Amino acid sequence: MLPETTEVLIIGAGPTGMALSIVLHQAGVDHVLIDRLAEGLQTSRAGVIHAQTLETLEPLGVTQRLSELA
Repeated sequence: MLPETTEVLIIGAGPTGMALSIVLHQAGVDHVLIDRLAEGLQTSRAGVIHAQTLETLEPLGVTQRLSELA
């Protein structure tokens, strides 16, 4: 069930939406993330993780887990 109000509504649970959700959560900002799919596809469409991507995600604290799952 979605809340009636939120400070930020993120539409799309792709990489950008997920990264924004992490940043907002870490900053304590009330937000809701919605996507057209009820669940993730549980598959990756990425063949590699580029070094620049890891550098960009490092401040979010997700690179270690991402590397473990890759």
